[in-house]
Amino acid sequence: MDAGYIEMNIEELVNQNYARFSESDRAVWQYLSLHRSECEAMTIGAMAQKCCVSRTAVMRFAQKLGFHGFAEMKVYLKLDNQKGGVSDRIDQMRQIYHSVAENISNKNCDPIFDEIERANRLYLCGEGMVQTSVKKEFKRIFMSAGLMFYDVPSGQELINLLPLLTPRDLCLLISVSGENEKMLQMARQLRVRGVPLISITKNKENTLAHLCTHQLYVEAGCLMETPIHWMYESTTSYFILIDILFLKYLEYKQRKEQERAAGDVGS
Repeated sequence: MDAGYIEMNIEELVNQNYARFSESDRAVWQYLSLHRSECEAMTIGAMAQKCCVSRTAVMRFAQKLGFHGFAEMKVYLKLDNQKGGVSDRIDQMRQIYHSVAENISNKNCDPIFDEIERANRLYLCGEGMVQTSVKKEFKRIFMSAGLMFYDVPSGQELINLLPLLTPRDLCLLISVSGENEKMLQMARQLRVRGVPLISITKNKENTLAHLCTHQLYVEAGCLMETPIHWMYESTTSYFILIDILFLKYLEYKQRKEQERAAGDVGS
């Protein structure tokens, strides 16, 4: 295992590599995430049987996370189980929120705001529970500054809109992984049409970000198993991003008005 991975918990390794997971990988992770303690002592054959996949599939899952093999993954899992208390998760989340706030605060967002100001129509697109919540908050908060973003409920509706979109419009595309095939298909078609695109994705290498004109990122949250064996991942990073982006937009508007006023006085 690479030395740089040692400080990561196993959920962070999964987050980093989830876009490359096959159906078998997801089956292994689903079982492992719900039976962490049992998996510490399980043989590769027993895990394969529990996950209804082959021994080779379990080995490939371990290798996709960066381990040399199944045995190394079990050792790592045991160490991770020993250190993974709730208080550790709280500290991790605090660091994630701070990182998101610092990154967007330091980012030069003027090119994004210039595109927004030039656009005739503004669209929000994303599918899924997280994406729907993010779209609603983005639309709500920017409406208070006089900007109307049209919420496109599904990818198919945006595809239907394609003939009407021009380079004078703007689309903001929200995707957790940045690898959703329907979203990538839309982004490619919009890019060909010259429509400015802004992506919001997790802060990792992803195809959607490469296709878009401008990129906004949130840090990947840590997955955590709840007492009823559900997997929880905080979405607060997205709302921190939107809040600070909005404040930066207000600052941008104020600065532009001051520049115009100064120009009027000088003319």
